[in-house]
Amino acid sequence: MTSHLSSDQICRWLAGERGYEEQRHLRACPECRTDVEQFQNALAGFRNSLEQSPVPAASYSRTRQSLPRWILATAALAIMLAAPVYWNAHHQGEAKQSMTEQTETDDLLLERVNAGLSRTVPSSMEPLMQLMSKEEK
Repeated sequence: MTSHLSSDQICRWLAGERGYEEQRHLRACPECRTDVEQFQNALAGFRNSLEQSPVPAASYSRTRQSLPRWILATAALAIMLAAPVYWNAHHQGEAKQSMTEQTETDDLLLERVNAGLSRTVPSSMEPLMQLMSKEEK
């Protein structure tokens, strides 16, 4: 590598993604090595400041526990209110579909009855009627 490492390459190096080219460049380039060391020192200082934080652990855990209980209670209430509404809507949809199917079945039955009533003779007598109509011609 002829140019210096970019900040992205340095960040990846610090995260553990170390390629052969970056290793070779860091061995050869004191400027990039200094940048990596300064970044590592800054991260170590940040880590130390977090470890020495004055926030007490008890207040942090108490706040953390009350939030999920509140969320769970709200979710349970929402489910209890929404379940009957969903159940009712679902059954009304099934009832409407059942009514529609029953109406279609009734319509087909009425058509068959009307077709049967509109005949002048029973279907078993139709061949005889056809013979008689041929003789009349």
